[in-house]
Amino acid sequence: MNPVAPSRWFWFVLLVVFWAFHGLVGRDAWRAEEALALAPILDWLSGERSVWASPAPLHTLIAGLFADSGLAGDMQDGARIASGVFTLTALLFVGLAARALFGAGFGLVAALALLGGFGLMLRAHALLPETALLAAWAALLWGVAEARQRPKRATITIALAITALTLGLRGLPDFLAATLVVLTPLASTTWRAPGYRLAALSGIGWAIALIAIALAWLFMNGQLSAWWSLHGIAHYLPLRSPGSAYSELVWFAWPLWPLALAAVWHAHRRLTRETVLHPPLLALAILLLAALAPAWSRDGALLPALAPLALLAAYAVDVLRRGASQAFYWFGVLCFLFFALAFWVYFVALEWGTPVRLATHMARLTPNYQTGSVGVPDILLAAGVTLLWLIAIPLFPRAKIRPILVWATGMVLVWTLLASLFRPWIEAGWGYRPMIADLARHLPAHACLDVDVDPAMATMLRVHLDVERRANCPWRLIRHDRKSGAEEEATTGWHDGSVLLWQGWRPRQKSLGYRLEYRVPEPARMP
Repeated sequence: MNPVAPSRWFWFVLLVVFWAFHGLVGRDAWRAEEALALAPILDWLSGERSVWASPAPLHTLIAGLFADSGLAGDMQDGARIASGVFTLTALLFVGLAARALFGAGFGLVAALALLGGFGLMLRAHALLPETALLAAWAALLWGVAEARQRPKRATITIALAITALTLGLRGLPDFLAATLVVLTPLASTTWRAPGYRLAALSGIGWAIALIAIALAWLFMNGQLSAWWSLHGIAHYLPLRSPGSAYSELVWFAWPLWPLALAAVWHAHRRLTRETVLHPPLLALAILLLAALAPAWSRDGALLPALAPLALLAAYAVDVLRRGASQAFYWFGVLCFLFFALAFWVYFVALEWGTPVRLATHMARLTPNYQTGSVGVPDILLAAGVTLLWLIAIPLFPRAKIRPILVWATGMVLVWTLLASLFRPWIEAGWGYRPMIADLARHLPAHACLDVDVDPAMATMLRVHLDVERRANCPWRLIRHDRKSGAEEEATTGWHDGSVLLWQGWRPRQKSLGYRLEYRVPEPARMP
């Protein structure tokens, strides 16, 4: 693989930074997982809970610092900036790992391969701890790749990565998986070299020492039980079934897994001698097993597996035959041309009502969406990025990197169109802010609120509704299952009857609704 000219690094850095941070601010949480990740940040910033009592202390700490820094106007926007930082960190370490394993020129290819993965796009732009998990695993892979040539640097990297994975992220499952990733290459004669053996054993030893010191400190401060309850093995048992854990792997890891298979197929007859593939292959197998332990979102446990897949994809790009490379390139071009055309057709239907059938369908999905919500700058940005991508396609260099470059820039195009043209429509259907604003209009001034809802809604109420929350308040917000009609009813201290003031739901989550009721306490009985 030919090294990348220094003049082209500027455009690569510009592309990656734009993709990582575009669409992070100025929007509400789209998924319940984002709201659940925001809750421990709010608790820590308000002093209600220690950072060690959160499910992902490292993410809570970094996101909380960004939220409190004032870099963005809204607190949750500031916290979401941490996702962009963690994503850039993951791309950097994956690139460094590929350079250390395969040589100059492969670092850029691996970073582009990771950027082009379908599974990374939405998680990289959401407030989820999985971005920190991916960054820590990418750092560990870099430490493993560097260990033979630079043992001292690798020792520090391995120790810090294992410590971060254990103390700051999933805990014991990641400690076991990380230890296996570091130790299993020792089964190869090449990787049993003195440099790697020293770095691997020293890195694990230092990590154990740092973890032991931290746990002792937590014990002395009375916080160990809170940390252990969320990071011990018992918290992750029973493990997920393989059918559930891997059900979305095919699209989640696209287009990385076909390239990884191509890399293995190319070297299958000499795989034992192709020692540079051993660490990513072993790491991939271990991380797929580790995905049986749940993460913080439904398929977030698969995200770390993208790092070794990107390394294998970088290797495959260099060994693909010309015909396969051309087919992969043109498939990417046609795929993203279809996505771009579909996005613009849907946007025209949404804003200008043509074609009529599609416009009617979009309006039925989100009836509270107001046309004209997308600003002119956003439309111009989406149009400009689309035009630039169309112009750039025939100008891509006729080199081995061209297919992966199409997929990476195509994912930048897809995210730009999604975040620029459809953000108001997505928020109208999935966001909490419009529903809570409608709720607030039905609460009298200076009213209190007794909240009995799901944790995600409770968190977003803390963000968007400035009202005193008090038990046994006459105004009560309850969760309502619109499918079964069942709802939680408290009877102590209330009449059986109540006045329904408001009911609402997110249009794209119709099964889960909320009811605002006004109930009068039972009058005191005369003695």
